[in-house]
Amino acid sequence: MPSPMSPVASKADVTVRLLTAFKRLISEGTLGVGARLPAERDLAEQFHVSRSSLRQALKVLEIMGVISQRVGDGTYVTGEDSSVLSESLEFLILLNAISFQEVMEARLIVEPELAARAATLASARDHAALRREMKAMRSAAKSHDLISRHDLEFHKIIFDAAGNRVCSMLFTVIHQSLNKLIRLTSHLVSVRHTLMFHQRIYAAIVEGDPAKARRRMTEHLLDVRDLLSLAHDKQQDSQVRDRVSQLAVAASVLPDSKPRGRRR
Repeated sequence: MPSPMSPVASKADVTVRLLTAFKRLISEGTLGVGARLPAERDLAEQFHVSRSSLRQALKVLEIMGVISQRVGDGTYVTGEDSSVLSESLEFLILLNAISFQEVMEARLIVEPELAARAATLASARDHAALRREMKAMRSAAKSHDLISRHDLEFHKIIFDAAGNRVCSMLFTVIHQSLNKLIRLTSHLVSVRHTLMFHQRIYAAIVEGDPAKARRRMTEHLLDVRDLLSLAHDKQQDSQVRDRVSQLAVAASVLPDSKPRGRRR
């Protein structure tokens, strides 16, 4: 039974306490993925809080991806890994001004090892899933959004096959944080170029060769780093040009400066 909330606490304080209570219920196993929460009125009574305070806490949990509110059905615990992590990690990256070079360095440190583990642990189903994503990339040759989406899924399959859920969750979100730049890189090279690296990684994993999988993933990430650097520079140039254009337009509507007097 949830403990009562202090009636004199501020709304923000109540929200923090409610979030803490939900974390405890999940950690204890009282609430698990797929569990349906009690009705809003009942839940507010159990926590001894107003329904408005409860709604605020539920909205925070929904934004974080912990719960899903379905109209006419109820509120469920979802536990979508990428959703729970993505918002917090993206804000962390933005607030700390973490560069894409630092993100790529993290990928180079960890992802080759995940590929090596996948070469040892991947199942026939994983192999089939990797083939499916490469085929989808080839079919989506003219859609840069689809190429980047299937590229992300290809890597996620490897992360999952490596058998470490922490790495899988973290690096799936890290990939998503680079999504805009990844879409830009798809404009810089042909899909054949992208598939060449993915095919090499896939072959090493199917062969069950960890050393080769590690090497092939490193080669791929070094190529991606160079492409992302180029895409980043292009994006920066575009932003500078746009800002200069905005300033030029703003300057053109300013009143003319006072004419200078005639020399005597």
